[in-house]
Amino acid sequence: MTYRHMLRGLAMALCCAVFLPASRSDAAEFTLRFASINLAGTAAYEQILVPFASGVENDSDHRIEVALKPMGGYGKPAELFNMAERGDIEIAATVQGYNAGRFPRSSVMELPLMFDSAVSGTQAMWKLFQEGDIAADYASVKVLGLYVLPPYGIFTNGKKIAQLKDFRGLRVRTPSPTVGLALSRLGAIPVGVPTDLIGDMLENRTINAITYGWDSVITGKGFGDKKLADQVDVLVDANFAAPALMVVMNRAKWDALPPDLQAVIEKHSANLVTGNAKLRDGAEAVARAKLRVDPRYTYRDLSADERADMAKTIQPAVADWKAAMARQGIDGEALYDKARALARQFHTASR
Repeated sequence: MTYRHMLRGLAMALCCAVFLPASRSDAAEFTLRFASINLAGTAAYEQILVPFASGVENDSDHRIEVALKPMGGYGKPAELFNMAERGDIEIAATVQGYNAGRFPRSSVMELPLMFDSAVSGTQAMWKLFQEGDIAADYASVKVLGLYVLPPYGIFTNGKKIAQLKDFRGLRVRTPSPTVGLALSRLGAIPVGVPTDLIGDMLENRTINAITYGWDSVITGKGFGDKKLADQVDVLVDANFAAPALMVVMNRAKWDALPPDLQAVIEKHSANLVTGNAKLRDGAEAVARAKLRVDPRYTYRDLSADERADMAKTIQPAVADWKAAMARQGIDGEALYDKARALARQFHTASR
């Protein structure tokens, strides 16, 4: 190769280098590792979290890269809040109930029969946060979103539920200790199980029922190649209680962002609240209707009298919760009354 040919080749290489676009990771000033408890392909992941990530990247002119991963991508579901708090990751979408005792005020939203839809419950919870009633729970992190799921059904893997007393002795997966209080009042044995272990524990009969969302039963990963819907056969439309969820960011990483980039994240965070709630209510209605007519299952609705009996039976769980709050110096009575009033207010407003 002549010297002239070498120069020509070098010039062409330099031109290509100039016009090749930089990769997102090279261009980004900030990379935010975002861990989720949601599986890839689920509505919550694809319709809420993925648009949040792409929206933040695009509106920041790719100064921010959001490295979003589904369940298991960064750590186990029960580890994610602590990982975000420490800074091992920047953002976590997870469940308060996986961290027993860390979110006492927020647990008011997990009390039984507190709300009748994810929308009304989420609006009530967000108002409690905005007005400072539960904000102390999140002092160590930056809150991007808080929401609740639609009230859960109770699904068993063989135990028939002909009447309320049939819940007695049932080992039921609970998403949080607060939901477990009400299950105990029904005579069930609550067992705390993170989402990634539900299928295994149903398979080995460590638990024989779950409190869970209707849509999540269809989409949730079960044992091996199964979905959770393949591992249950009795569906009780209990409209019982549901967990609170959060999307939070490491406080130091948030504080290190310039104000214009903080504004971009907050702009897209709004859908982590309202969008999640609306999506979950819609998906829940579709899933319930689908499972209700599926011949593989025994569907069990509760009559008005049974619902009244259930409410009466589990009411002492509220007193248990208030007593637990009092031991922590929290006015559970006032918090419960305000949460109930807000849930009713937002239910009325949404009708």
